[in-house]
Amino acid sequence: MNGREAAFLALLKFERGKTYINLALNEVFSKNDVSELERSFATELTCGCLKNRLLLDYVISRFSKIKIRKMSAQVRTILEIGAFQIIMLDRVPDSAACDESVKLARKFAGRSRGFVNGVLRSLCRGKNDIVYPDRADDEAEYLSVMFSFPKWMVEHIISDYGIDTCEKILAAANKAYSPYIRQNRLKNSDNFIGLLEADGINAEPEPEIEGCFKVHGSLNISESDTYKNGLYTIQNRSSQSAALALEPKPGMFVIDMCAAPGGKTTHIAELMNNQGEIRAFDIHEHKIDLINAAAKRLGIDIIKAEARDASVPASDFIGKADRVLLDAPCSGLGVIHSKPDIRWTRRESDIDELVKIQRKLLDVAAEYVKYGGILVYSTCTILKTENERQIDRFLEKHCDFKLVSQKTLLTHETGGSGFYIAKLVRV
Repeated sequence: MNGREAAFLALLKFERGKTYINLALNEVFSKNDVSELERSFATELTCGCLKNRLLLDYVISRFSKIKIRKMSAQVRTILEIGAFQIIMLDRVPDSAACDESVKLARKFAGRSRGFVNGVLRSLCRGKNDIVYPDRADDEAEYLSVMFSFPKWMVEHIISDYGIDTCEKILAAANKAYSPYIRQNRLKNSDNFIGLLEADGINAEPEPEIEGCFKVHGSLNISESDTYKNGLYTIQNRSSQSAALALEPKPGMFVIDMCAAPGGKTTHIAELMNNQGEIRAFDIHEHKIDLINAAAKRLGIDIIKAEARDASVPASDFIGKADRVLLDAPCSGLGVIHSKPDIRWTRRESDIDELVKIQRKLLDVAAEYVKYGGILVYSTCTILKTENERQIDRFLEKHCDFKLVSQKTLLTHETGGSGFYIAKLVRV
């Protein structure tokens, strides 16, 4: 199977709402014979089409007499794959993009192959004459189309950060970024870089975050002995900052309220030198296995993971925790650069519901913190209604807490995910 067909099948599965795009791709790869080169191309097409969907649909609509919403999922997906190659991949000849798209149409949308051919040939001829939205008329609409973000997201970001920063945020979300790894402090090695190199991994330390390394090139953990032996964990640099803000010490009692898949939980355990106790909660039973597996691989035995609804207080832990981490469920707008699905699966109406959940979780978290203890609230979103304004409301209600610090990490400034971290102490 070639990369275009693999991308088509994955995008179609996502379009029908049956799975996340990375899982859809993996399923296609597992069920079909796809070479490494074609897998790479399929991944590029899939992510490119998702990241640029609004722009691609806008361009297609300039050359199609049929409205996008009236097209079948198969035809729309084939046109998006073709249009992406024509307007965004200089190395692919226009003729090849058209011909291969027609082949896909012949196989998966037979009666529409003439239509697909006509739209894409017209695009090839007119791509340099496309009239895009006028920025002066509606700046939010312009940014929405050009960066392929739902307009409601653009409007929220403009409201929080202004036009200039909004544009930087949107542009950063469309770029590819290097992965980061966290060195396991419990299996520290003076020759960590050398061991990675022997594993085919090219990494350099991040000067601002101890134990954090930026990886250059690909990272395949299935073939990495250093990963299997627990020498590192894949974790974004922004995410690593949450556990560091918590300042856990050996011997402490710590609660991680929304712990799965365990990246921050195991980081806390490493910072505690695997001494003390960590209670890790997650509402989903099957995700507890992920936490336990991560702990076992890293050589950690102080984590007690359990399926629990974190919004319901556990009476045994009231006033007992030295540290509490609440990495709350959120809109995820800070990780769109790595999870383009979020643009199309998240709805504006979700925000109010998420804010209610966050408030409830914060109120429960406050009950667990002992006097003099620290509560860290973190999210992987950049919306202030879920971040700064959430903490403002919390402090109005909980006068026994004091804000020590808060920071918003933006991708275009750090190279990591968009993230918010607030550190509070119970006084």
